[in-house]
Amino acid sequence: MTKSQKAIIASAKSLFWKYGLKKVTVEEICDKAGVSKMTFYRRFVNKEHAAEEILEEILEENLRKYNAVMSTNKPFPEKINEILHLKHQESKNLSKEFINEILTEDESALSELIQKFSIKSHSLMLEDFEKAKKEGWVRKDLRPEFIMDMLGIIKARMQDENFLKMFNSMDEAIMELSNFFFYGIFVKR
Repeated sequence: MTKSQKAIIASAKSLFWKYGLKKVTVEEICDKAGVSKMTFYRRFVNKEHAAEEILEEILEENLRKYNAVMSTNKPFPEKINEILHLKHQESKNLSKEFINEILTEDESALSELIQKFSIKSHSLMLEDFEKAKKEGWVRKDLRPEFIMDMLGIIKARMQDENFLKMFNSMDEAIMELSNFFFYGIFVKR
């Protein structure tokens, strides 16, 4: 990847995270990156194409990090703490607009990408929960279907404006839901 392509991707990511996809123009991306629109269009069809590439790289990296944590010999609760820490790092500076755009636009390439990675990550997560059950870390009577349903509810909450108003940032909302999913109402030990 060339220096100008890296600048475009970094600028686009920064702007998308802050303002969402719809509010950002190709001109703004190019201005921030210090490149011409011609340079942008040599590499990307449009801003959605740039967003798709950025999101795909992030999702792939997140899966790699998840697998790296889960393949360690640490106890399951420690692994979950590490995963939550990673989730916190990833969700910093995400705008509500960007999250809502990628979660609500059913026909977009971004939502298809999210769906593809969700299926992959949910499958991995279920395998890890089954392993944790066998090791005695998770209740043996916990049904995989219930876990998947709860993940769907969490996704829906991230699109609920009334719910999101309770929090100062998307990061705070994501972390609250993640902690509730893994720890319920009990104090972490």
